[in-house]
Amino acid sequence: MRLVPIAAALCAIALPAAAQTREADAVQRLQDPMVQEGVAMAMSALAGIVLDTRVGPLAHYADPREGIRPTDTLRDVQRRRDPAFEARLHEQTRRAVAGVGVVAGDAMAMSGELARTADRLRDALSGLSAAYGEDY
Repeated sequence: MRLVPIAAALCAIALPAAAQTREADAVQRLQDPMVQEGVAMAMSALAGIVLDTRVGPLAHYADPREGIRPTDTLRDVQRRRDPAFEARLHEQTRRAVAGVGVVAGDAMAMSGELARTADRLRDALSGLSAAYGEDY
């Protein structure tokens, strides 16, 4: 389930620099506890769909010590291993969204400096390419 926070972070970082107003709005929303809770609820609902997958018919392929029963779902199996896993998943998702809000805010704060650095690099490279007679 670590894929969700990573994907969320990549999406936040990939916001286009030209859309500063939209970017600021997205950052503000990601830092809103109500939005964080809403995202966590949505992710819990999606996870619930996957967790309701019946895996019992494959029980005979599992190690008998796993105790997978013919009518088990992924939720049943995981709940026996960790009764609080759903609450923990929800809380971890909410915290991950909050973290993405912080990262996105920091990335937005850096966008001006990164643009200036890119401009300086472009100028330096164009000078080098002119010196060598090549058009990059």
